[in-house]
Amino acid sequence: MSLRARLLAGIAVIAVVLGVVTVAITQITERNLLRQVDTQLQQAIAPIRDADDLGRSRTPPDSGASQAGHDEPGPSSLSSLFVGRVEGDEVAVVLTPNLGGSDAHPPEIDAEQALANAPTRQPFTVDGHDESAAYRVLSYRDGPSDTVITLAMPLDSVEAAVTDLIRVETLGVLVILAALAALAWWVIRLGIRPVKAMTHAATTIAEGDLSHRVPDADPRTEAGELGAALNVMMARIESSFDEQQRAQARLRDFVADASHELRTPVATIRGYSELYRAGGLGTPDSLDDAMARTEAEAVRMGSMVEDLLTLARADQDRPLELAEVDLAALARDAVADATAVDPGRPVTAEIGEPLVLRGDQARLRQVIANLLTNARVHTPPGTPVTVTTARDDGWAMLTVRDEGPGMAHEAATRAFERFYRADPSRSRHSGGSGLGLSIVEAMVRAHGGTATLDSTPGKGTTVSIRLPFDGPSDSQQTLG
Repeated sequence: MSLRARLLAGIAVIAVVLGVVTVAITQITERNLLRQVDTQLQQAIAPIRDADDLGRSRTPPDSGASQAGHDEPGPSSLSSLFVGRVEGDEVAVVLTPNLGGSDAHPPEIDAEQALANAPTRQPFTVDGHDESAAYRVLSYRDGPSDTVITLAMPLDSVEAAVTDLIRVETLGVLVILAALAALAWWVIRLGIRPVKAMTHAATTIAEGDLSHRVPDADPRTEAGELGAALNVMMARIESSFDEQQRAQARLRDFVADASHELRTPVATIRGYSELYRAGGLGTPDSLDDAMARTEAEAVRMGSMVEDLLTLARADQDRPLELAEVDLAALARDAVADATAVDPGRPVTAEIGEPLVLRGDQARLRQVIANLLTNARVHTPPGTPVTVTTARDDGWAMLTVRDEGPGMAHEAATRAFERFYRADPSRSRHSGGSGLGLSIVEAMVRAHGGTATLDSTPGKGTTVSIRLPFDGPSDSQQTLG
């Protein structure tokens, strides 16, 4: 059963309960009012027994007097009490109430019924004359005269009270039902309709439209809060899905690039091996050259494999080996290594005071080495490179700046993306594998720091590393 049907069923049940309660209240009230009239009739027995009019009527009448007493009403009384006497098969009027004015009519009382109820004095109700109100009747046997006397009081006040009560109850029930209907409409509008809209939106999203969103609802309601939360969740899911799609695209590009990069050294090594087996390397000089070329290709292939293993370890969230490390000393060593690898390139070290921090020495060495290698590979021979270390507002700063051709804005913004290559030519002598800066960014992030790149075409490239002296937090002490 839907929530709407449950709500309507609940209102129907409340309506039935209100009807039952209304009928019960009406019946109880009417019963209490009748009980009060019965009490008044009981209390009227003693005064009526001693009344002069009734005393005079105790004299046994003749048949003419009896007929006259039946045909003509008895004396009137300034009360609402009717007094009669059973004579034969009729009830003769002894005392007629006149509080109702000249329009007051005596009740129509059956003599047999009066006689039957006299021994028990059990009150009963009879209809009034024509359209007059009903009467409540009490019969009893008067001991001195051995006559059955009937007392009756009109129920016009009881009927009026019950009628007013029914009107009030009817109006109250209608007001309550109207309020419930308004409440149901409000709940359906603010609660059920947004839920239906969310169901429709969820169905649309499940069919593949991740850009679909739940319609806006009142944010002050639970449905509105849920809708806003679902929209935020769907925005994140869509963003994650798009990022996954981009990552898959980058992975496909990387696999193509890596295949191309590895195919060349493998083909070279295989070619020299086949040439040697065929006897094409008969002279010592040709054999030495082939072995040198084979070794160079193997070294390049091993470097690429090492980069892949480094990224694989980063994806596995392997913990860092933290210790006290002097970043300035690491930078000085890296500059010396770069000068030894490329003596013709001026590499300047602007190393200041020692910068001792908590970090993984091997990883930080690899960060600086990758930055210097990146500068060497992507700049022409002889391009100056400057390595600077400094303390900056509680952070250890490392900057590698070259004076090369620089990078376009799009390439600079994507330089740290994994598998991204700024040079699409796939040349093994320019562009690299696109892993160097990705490894730098992953390792710096694992140390709780940040890596930024600033490059302008024709003005060189600057890569800045910021590392905290206290080391990474507990949640950052892993690669990945």
